[in-house]
Amino acid sequence: MRAEIVVSLASTGVAALAVAASAMTTVLSLRAQRDNTKATLEAQRSLALIQEEALRERTSTEILRAQRASLYKSVIEWAEGLLSALYAMTADQASIPRDAWHIDPTTETDLDLYASDLVHTRFNALRGLLLALVEGSAFQESPLVSWTEHDGQIQEVSIGTTPPLATWAEQSKVRDKARRDALDLISAIRAEVQGTNHSGYFVSYRLDRD
Repeated sequence: MRAEIVVSLASTGVAALAVAASAMTTVLSLRAQRDNTKATLEAQRSLALIQEEALRERTSTEILRAQRASLYKSVIEWAEGLLSALYAMTADQASIPRDAWHIDPTTETDLDLYASDLVHTRFNALRGLLLALVEGSAFQESPLVSWTEHDGQIQEVSIGTTPPLATWAEQSKVRDKARRDALDLISAIRAEVQGTNHSGYFVSYRLDRD
């Protein structure tokens, strides 16, 4: 009788252990499911944030590209007009008209807002270089901006001055540099707009329409 009781107790203990093991397995399974669900939700949330940020960035890039399209067109037209004025300079007429130096005020503001650092720096450096060559200017020398570039980024900007532009020899040097800088400005805009398809070279001819 006692042996039967012992066997019965043992069976009860085994059953209890089985129930406990089953319960523990269920708890662990539920915990694993909860952790998996939490991880899945976190992954989905992270993915949603990444997609939202990508969409925001793409939208911002598209808006910026649209703003720059008309802006850069105006800058190129200005640069071409400036080139005509520079090519017209002679020892007897060693200045450029004020109209050739100026640009539409709205374009000026939009350049500050939307132009890339590279285009913005090139544009303003060119205009600074021409200050002493503008008709009626009180400047005897011009600011001379120099910088280095790395992967399309402006680095190490420094500002000096040209020699006094009192003689045609000095004036013509600045004129020649301004020609190159105007063409480089157009080339930089083309490179930015065309991306990797731009070779860095272009040929352009213009005649006065008058």
